[in-house]
Amino acid sequence: MSNLSLFSAYAASFEESLTDDDWTRLETYFADDANYCPGDGSTAEGRPAVLAALKDSVDQLERKTESRDILGTPDIAEEGDRITLNFQIRYTKTGLPDLILDGVETVDYANGVIQRMEDKFANTDSYLDWRSKL
Repeated sequence: MSNLSLFSAYAASFEESLTDDDWTRLETYFADDANYCPGDGSTAEGRPAVLAALKDSVDQLERKTESRDILGTPDIAEEGDRITLNFQIRYTKTGLPDLILDGVETVDYANGVIQRMEDKFANTDSYLDWRSKL
């Protein structure tokens, strides 16, 4: 299975976890010593910490907003063991202007599992400020 196929399966499972809050289904996608940089300046190291960081990220944003809409079709590329996903997501919350999160997710694979995942945002300061008001 290609890394792009593996990533597509991970992304579908992530959306399921976003809906039902069962993050254990994502365990098989990550290496034991995986790390994740969620774009807020923190880093999670090790599979349990990565899963906790993913859940925390959702708890701090998606669970506190009224809507989350992926804008357009994300641009995804595979080069060697790296997947790069460019995306825009609109979040809404009554009393706040909409947040358009403009980001790049980089996912490095080793032996068929995610070794490193990093989110970077073009508007990190605006994102963190907006999130702090939720």
